[in-house]
Amino acid sequence: MNKEGKRVNITVYGMDLSIISSEDPAKTRQYADYVDTLMRQIATRIGGHTELSRVAMLALLQIAHELFALKEKTQSEGKVYQAKLDKLIAEIDAAVSLSGVQTEIGQPEED
Repeated sequence: MNKEGKRVNITVYGMDLSIISSEDPAKTRQYADYVDTLMRQIATRIGGHTELSRVAMLALLQIAHELFALKEKTQSEGKVYQAKLDKLIAEIDAAVSLSGVQTEIGQPEED
């Protein structure tokens, strides 16, 4: 693939678009399908004739909400895993200290 990416034809909310993306074309279409579905759901909920810009803005806000929720979840889970990792490292250090195992690489044990 060249630096500019590949041309991908997509349809979002009835608009045919030709874009250049460095992402895999199948993934780009998947993203477009997601946005299209979300915009159609929003338009159905709002009802009546709804301006494209209003539907697009609400879809963007929904996607931003989803992104921030995932970021918060990832950060929270990262802290939990880091705490577990720190605990395991402390337990390993304690076990190594009790058994007198050499922990420094390259230094011979003294007899």
